[in-house]
Amino acid sequence: METGYFVQLCVQTLWIIFILSLPTVIAASVIGIIISLIQAITQLQDQTLPFLLKIIAVFSTLALTYHWMGTTIINFSSIIFEMIPKVNG
Repeated sequence: METGYFVQLCVQTLWIIFILSLPTVIAASVIGIIISLIQAITQLQDQTLPFLLKIIAVFSTLALTYHWMGTTIINFSSIIFEMIPKVNG
């Protein structure tokens, strides 16, 4: 396996990790900003409220996107496993 091809594979792996983690990170960030604004406006200083809502948002995002995430991971894994015999050891 050539070095350039290996680097391209690593870049593709990192890109897939980024794309798959993006929905949950966006959901947690949006909920965090909204709750922080509400807390600043109402001067509510409860620390458990944003944490609980972020957890709910992340779990619901994962529940809505698990099929797409699983399909993407399985397809990429099958491509990687098909490359194993081609490696010149």
